[in-house]
Amino acid sequence: MRCVLVAVCVGAGLLFCGQAGGLTGDGETQVSLLALSFGAGDDGAPSGGQAPSEARSVTMNEFPRRAIHLDCHIMPGIYDIASEFDASEFARTLSEANVDYITVFAKCNLGFAYYPTQIGQVYPGLEVDLLGQMVEACHARGIRVAAYFNVGIDHEHARLHREWCKVDKEGRVYRFADKGHWFRDLCLNTGFREHILGMVREVLDRYPVDGLFLDCFDLSPCYGTECVAAMKQKGMDVFNDAQAAEFCWQVTDSFMDEVESMARAKREDIFILFNGIPYRRQPTHIELEVLPTGGWGYDYLPAAIRYARTLDKPYFTMTGRFHKSWGDFGGIRTRHSLLYDLYSSIANGGTCSVGDHLHPRGQLNGEVYSLIADVYGTVRSIEPWTAGARAETEIVVVEPYLADFPSGKTYSSKPDGFSLDSVKGAARILSELKCQFDISDGTEDLSKYKVIILADSVRVSESLKPKLEAHLARGGAIISSGTAGLTPDGTAFALSGVDLVREGPEPFNPTFVEALPPIAKGVPNMPVTIYQQGIAMQLGPRTEVLARLYKPYSNLKAWDFEHETLYCPPEKDTGRPAIARCGNVIHFSFPLFLGYMRDAVVPHRALLDNALRLLLPQPMLEVTDFPSFGRATVTSRDRTRLVHLLTYVPESRGSIEMIEEPIVVTNVAVALRSEGRDVTAVTLAPSKETIPFTRDGDYVRFTVPRVEGYQLVVVE
Repeated sequence: MRCVLVAVCVGAGLLFCGQAGGLTGDGETQVSLLALSFGAGDDGAPSGGQAPSEARSVTMNEFPRRAIHLDCHIMPGIYDIASEFDASEFARTLSEANVDYITVFAKCNLGFAYYPTQIGQVYPGLEVDLLGQMVEACHARGIRVAAYFNVGIDHEHARLHREWCKVDKEGRVYRFADKGHWFRDLCLNTGFREHILGMVREVLDRYPVDGLFLDCFDLSPCYGTECVAAMKQKGMDVFNDAQAAEFCWQVTDSFMDEVESMARAKREDIFILFNGIPYRRQPTHIELEVLPTGGWGYDYLPAAIRYARTLDKPYFTMTGRFHKSWGDFGGIRTRHSLLYDLYSSIANGGTCSVGDHLHPRGQLNGEVYSLIADVYGTVRSIEPWTAGARAETEIVVVEPYLADFPSGKTYSSKPDGFSLDSVKGAARILSELKCQFDISDGTEDLSKYKVIILADSVRVSESLKPKLEAHLARGGAIISSGTAGLTPDGTAFALSGVDLVREGPEPFNPTFVEALPPIAKGVPNMPVTIYQQGIAMQLGPRTEVLARLYKPYSNLKAWDFEHETLYCPPEKDTGRPAIARCGNVIHFSFPLFLGYMRDAVVPHRALLDNALRLLLPQPMLEVTDFPSFGRATVTSRDRTRLVHLLTYVPESRGSIEMIEEPIVVTNVAVALRSEGRDVTAVTLAPSKETIPFTRDGDYVRFTVPRVEGYQLVVVE
């Protein structure tokens, strides 16, 4: 028996059509009816913590604020699969944890389905329709549901259909020595394509899901018979790595188009996420997968989120409840480590998601959801101010290679010295300086920014050059470092106003920088070591030296068949600048941002701070009596501006970075450039306590009495 589900929702006028059901004894589908109401609560957020019988109201076109990404990858042989699953208890737990959106599993990376599929393989012994019951129970409580499919990994079908596997360049299908998740990958240019499309279509036909999450896209080339033949038919060179990668991208891109078309035919406003695909290619929104203790580290999100927010798509940060990484069933984060992740997303204009993993017996862990209820309740208390807020910035770090982030989808040649560490280093050093900045691939309009930073290896392409020239012509400023700012071939400085000559790579290692008075504030009065080699450059007549470059007696590790050089004191001035200024362009001869990420030389941060003060004497935000680890960002909604102050320190405990307690900082002095707005009140949120403020020229000044981990300040 197969029955059609129709649910009419009054208020928003949205109509769901689909099919739903659970596994019956004969494997047929039985009907269930969903009802869903719409509308926002008084604070613009769905209401929560209500009695189990009540459904929370929810606006379907509102972007999720408090999501769960629920993994369910179950190894073969589990004998009591879903034996303790109770759909109403499942949804009640989520509702009481303040969750408004959840990604649940249709097909896992082992290849098993958790609904009565006619195409794939249901997990052996599963007797309930987990997907269908979850969708029904969550919708009854106003919680939206996305269906998860693993596309890149499907070990059961890879095992049964070796012809669906990618063949690597060495001719291997299975990489037994590697193991891990990706020791066998599926190719979307084989029969697997129709298999997975069929399963997606099947779920869309049966269930009124609100989203699709397709995971683990692997963009490494395939050299199987089908791919080689298709490449040759297109006139592509199978021996050219870049062309092989481009073919893989074409196959993947057309597959994503097909998924989008199929999904939107069912429901125009459905959320679609292709995990592992560049942020720029995501069709509806971005989910930033960032488990800081699971391999991403705490320097990933500050860079990734500042790039994501330039792409004009809603976004949330997907952290995890795990002590380490995905699937750490007995691992649980501390309250404040999880809060730090959530606050960091909100402070940068994003919303929140927490990753979890369902136990095979089907119960959500009570302790985990007690923690999530706590942190999401805390987050919810500030949403009346933060919901819909966008970042305010005045500096942008440009790195064109980020157009492929986070996948690095092609084998396109990167400039010499390129490293994501440069982008992460820029994010870290600017965050420590409390600067308000974005990170861009340079595609968008750059005219709103006052300072553009070209970090370490950004060559000036023909498309980027006119944007930089126009920026300088309207009075904007540029800071560049290392080989950044050079022509694509790296032989000369690209911009017409930069009167510097590139002589070649820096011949000495290490070198030393000595600051001159314009940028000497806070810098030790001595030659300070530069650990990363940059370029050797000479001045033109229209250039000002801001810092001198010193050489050592001999290079580190030099060998004369008698001694290896281990000690490298500075010898003398090279006669070349370490930092030079040409009008509104300041160039560091060394890779400042890569160096800061790898070496954390605090005087180098002071050099950048001083250089920025020359170019941007009145920054948007100034925070004093605030430690270097403190983070301060500005967002705004309508005419209300928000200052977010965070005081957490990830501490290295062996191989784990741990946050256990917040740091208390008192009497933080804040100066916010008023941007011509008339300020009437400064309030702490969510307490609504007003604090005194003064007007000082272009600034409004106030003192925040106490920051314990996080404090939101509302400037109206």
